[in-house]
Amino acid sequence: MRRFALTTSFAALIAAPSFALTVAEVDQNGDSLISFDEMATVYPSLTPEAFNAVDTSGDSAVDEDELTAALESGLIVAPAE
Repeated sequence: MRRFALTTSFAALIAAPSFALTVAEVDQNGDSLISFDEMATVYPSLTPEAFNAVDTSGDSAVDEDELTAALESGLIVAPAE
């Protein structure tokens, strides 16, 4: 029974969605934030309204928490590798 539980847990981890996109991968100027222009390089069809939906703090920059929340909620999808 224990082996089954471990196997099931491992399978669930593998099947879990991966939100691999990080601020560091998008940030071009090294300030640990993503501007509209930086995000538009990853999402060319990004609109200001969509960016503002991700930028929940309204500071015109997306931080790691905002990016993670947007990915987890499905607001944006990590680009294919």
